[in-house]
Amino acid sequence: MSMPWDEDGGYAWERREAGYTWEQIGSELGCPAHVAQNLGERYRADITAEMTRNQLSLFDISTEI
Repeated sequence: MSMPWDEDGGYAWERREAGYTWEQIGSELGCPAHVAQNLGERYRADITAEMTRNQLSLFDISTEI
């Protein structure tokens, strides 16, 4: 289930990657810079964790013969 802060977090991270400061992003979202940073970094961590879980192994080294 998607949480409301996912949208803000995704937006915050996209803006940060585009070169905006956390202060600018917080101003756009209507929150303090540390909250914008928390949202953005939390979003990035969640996406990274999901990608890692769903990634297929390049080499499947099995102990079974």
